Amino acid sequence: YQTALPRDHKHIFNFFSSENDFADFKKFLLSNLSIYFIPMVNPDGAEKFQRRNIFEIDLNRDVQKQQTPEAIILKNVFDSLKADFGFNLHDQGRNYSAGHTSNPASISFLAPSTNYERSMTQPRENAMKLIGDMQNILNEFIPGHVAKYSDEYEPRAFGDNFTKWGTSVVLIESGGWRGDREKQFIRKMNYIAILSAFNSIASGNFQKQDLSVYESIPKNEELMMDGILRNLTVNQGDKSFIVDIGINQEETNINGAKDFYLKGNIEDIGDLSVFSGYDEFDLTGYTVETGKTKPEAFPSYNELKITDPLALYNQGFTNVILQDDKFEEEHSKLPINILINQPVKNETVIKPEEPANLIIRKDNDVKYVVLNGFVIDINNIDAWSGNSIVTRCK
Repeated sequence: YQTALPRDHKHIFNFFSSENDFADFKKFLLSNLSIYFIPMVNPDGAEKFQRRNIFEIDLNRDVQKQQTPEAIILKNVFDSLKADFGFNLHDQGRNYSAGHTSNPASISFLAPSTNYERSMTQPRENAMKLIGDMQNILNEFIPGHVAKYSDEYEPRAFGDNFTKWGTSVVLIESGGWRGDREKQFIRKMNYIAILSAFNSIASGNFQKQDLSVYESIPKNEELMMDGILRNLTVNQGDKSFIVDIGINQEETNINGAKDFYLKGNIEDIGDLSVFSGYDEFDLTGYTVETGKTKPEAFPSYNELKITDPLALYNQGFTNVILQDDKFEEEHSKLPINILINQPVKNETVIKPEEPANLIIRKDNDVKYVVLNGFVIDINNIDAWSGNSIVTRCK
């Protein structure tokens, strides 16, 4: 069999090139497979850390017109290989769950459709059977965290068309895992899944797999949030409500997309019982209010650095004003948000799409602070390892 793998998989390269205890296994694979790698399909997009290429064209919607040089190269490679199997490797958002569970969809599979009717063809059936084998292996490591992507037909996509043209395409989407925002653990799961697929193809074991295994994989559902604060009391005038508050943190790239910081916003508020958080906090008996901005400005960053954040929190402040036009950072490691020369505009209503800066009290005493989406126990402020946000007047 011939298999084609896009994207850089240095761990698999290392497996085949290094001396280890798997000499016989490697010999078996290489005696039965011809394996081709495309290290990177979208280098310009990768440099900018975005899906689209430098011309802002989505390469995975360019298989028909092939206007982009990357699409032309990929199609030419496909035509030259005529591979039996192809692996189409993507990242997916952290907001997907494995069905209606509290488990993030860490790995999601798909055997793409070849038409709107989602007809069964031999290449698609082979892909389904192979995914069944991969699912069984992954369930030994991450049970309940494997999902299935929507098989709605997309006529502009490479995977759907490659399947139509005779290659059994396996889509692998890398989602989320608790405590693994940068997906280093999920990289290991990709490594295990792909090597197990090689073994299944080389041995022909996939042909024995029942299609019911693929069909039993739960679908991706968008039911995950970065954090959920449960059972908080919100007081608005003479009304009180018990609510959950969902928070998501978006990555903002810096240093040429070689690093990032997080920006936390309120995703939703109310009954969030159908959602799960990567982190959850039961705050029954606690009240919540929006964090305020201290009206008196700090003249310098050095003065701000020596200020006790606890004193600010106890006054209900999560933001301060800094009168320093030379301070150019976009984020800070100080546990307080910084406004550069901005007037005070205190929002009193907790609502979606607003920054996740909250004061949480019990018996009128501040117990927790949510700063840019990070939950801080005021009895353990030194454990702070997040980032705050710096904003400027436009």
